[in-house]
Amino acid sequence: MNVELVSPAKSLAKVKASKLQVPGRDGYLGILPGHAALVTELGLGELLVEGASIQPMKLLVNGGYMEVVDDQVIVLVDAAESKVEIDAARAQKARERAMERLGSKDPAIDMARAQLALARANARIAFAGK
Repeated sequence: MNVELVSPAKSLAKVKASKLQVPGRDGYLGILPGHAALVTELGLGELLVEGASIQPMKLLVNGGYMEVVDDQVIVLVDAAESKVEIDAARAQKARERAMERLGSKDPAIDMARAQLALARANARIAFAGK
């Protein structure tokens, strides 16, 4: 199947793949050749592309959409990072800041935003450690 990965900043890849795993909003989805037509929202997690003629590609993605039609897959991500792009020390500091905000009693703190920041920091730390 033909897979195209795109972010707002750039085209990330155009490859022939035999398997695609993406983080859906409600859990991971596996896409193989011949998959039924699908449009879905993406969440935070690891995207994996595998194929006979390519090295497995792993990216940490955060949000976006995916469309599957006739073995053509377009993945539009809000943000994507490879392991080498992640600064583990910076992610750890972001995690600590989010934990402080979540533990705060200050009513001005946006708790939903702090929870998202914590989730992103934890995902970066876990992904960079693999």
